[in-house]
Amino acid sequence: MSEVDYQSVKEAAREAAEQSGSIRDDVRNLTVEALSQGGLNLEKIKQVVSAVLEGASIGAEMRGTHIKETLSESMVGVDEAIAKSAEASKLALEEAAGHLKEFGKEDLKRALDDVIALEELFLEVSRTVAKESGEVISTTLNELIAHAGNSGTAVGQKSREIVETLNRELTESLRETVSARGDAVLKVTAHLSQAAAGFLEGFAETLDAKVANHRHPKKG
Repeated sequence: MSEVDYQSVKEAAREAAEQSGSIRDDVRNLTVEALSQGGLNLEKIKQVVSAVLEGASIGAEMRGTHIKETLSESMVGVDEAIAKSAEASKLALEEAAGHLKEFGKEDLKRALDDVIALEELFLEVSRTVAKESGEVISTTLNELIAHAGNSGTAVGQKSREIVETLNRELTESLRETVSARGDAVLKVTAHLSQAAAGFLEGFAETLDAKVANHRHPKKG
């Protein structure tokens, strides 16, 4: 798996926000695709989301009209993409619990903490982009962030569902493990990171196929 070219991601997001007729879908799909490149972890998600929102903000400003709608669609697309990353992490955790002999309760707790952190990561990065943007974009983004914080996000809902499900499904079957196990911790973390990215890559291919079929339906 190749590493992410964040500048290219930013440019693709700018183009989607400025020119696309389906901003939400395009932003979601490019975000999922970027997240699937290389391993999946919180720092990677933070950088991808930052690049996408920065690009989308520039695109919205260049579009010049319907700025709030453009930014709203962009944020929803990013939100849905991070929710997809949470789903990918769930599949990776379930796989690891069944196949990775080093995997234990401490690993599950550590991974679930990362999943539950995704909503705040999304909102935090959004606030940073708003702070670094011009007045119109900043004001609009902060309004959207406040709304998301009050009404909830897709990733927040998905994360809570995943934590509840995995705690119910896996906790009893996993053994107690020592929290500081050096190489074993690194091995489990690397496995989860690559496995989650692999599942997310599958999601990206499915989303791309759906978009292609929608835009160019087969003639009967």
